[in-house]
Amino acid sequence: MEHRVPIRTCCTICWVGDATGTNTTEHALRSDAQRNRDAVIAAAIRMLAADPEASMQQIAAQSGVGRTTVYRHFPTREHLMQALVDLVVDEQRAIVRAAITPDAAAAAVFHRLGPGIIRVGERYRFLDNRPGAIADAPLRHPTAGEPLLEWLTDAAERGELRADLPPEWMYAMIHGLARAANEEVLAGRRSAEEAGRLLGRTLADAFAGPNP
Repeated sequence: MEHRVPIRTCCTICWVGDATGTNTTEHALRSDAQRNRDAVIAAAIRMLAADPEASMQQIAAQSGVGRTTVYRHFPTREHLMQALVDLVVDEQRAIVRAAITPDAAAAAVFHRLGPGIIRVGERYRFLDNRPGAIADAPLRHPTAGEPLLEWLTDAAERGELRADLPPEWMYAMIHGLARAANEEVLAGRRSAEEAGRLLGRTLADAFAGPNP
């Protein structure tokens, strides 16, 4: 039976669960589960960056979380890899949101996007052996609120982008250029810093106004 303590108000006594009640316990369990999941994800990023073929057992050992707990969150390696792909997409979207500020011109936004895109590519380089994992995931399934597509649409309506290119086309081309830029880094032809700078410049020159 839940232990309850009285809280006296001006005209009556109300009963609420105390600090050891069910809600607090459930919250603690959820927090523990999230910490365990985060530990596995962090270990996977470290291990796979060093060895893309690292096993689930190795990742579990590195995470400090028991194997049973690891498999509870990620029943298979594919589940873990998909979680990492989802994390890439989330980080991509965060970069877009950070690049967009109310007073920023379109060219400035593109110049900010370039280095951010490359940083994500570098962090998750081990996913490159999964076709389309990094650059194409949000392109294949853009959501209604996809921040990059949303910004391109709004900026085009404000006349800040080329009028002869639809926002959806620019969106697709940005993802294609992002993949090409990351491949330049992977091949050793460009440093990450140079690739980020060149990507930003290319996007700005290709899509920002004035209109032709």
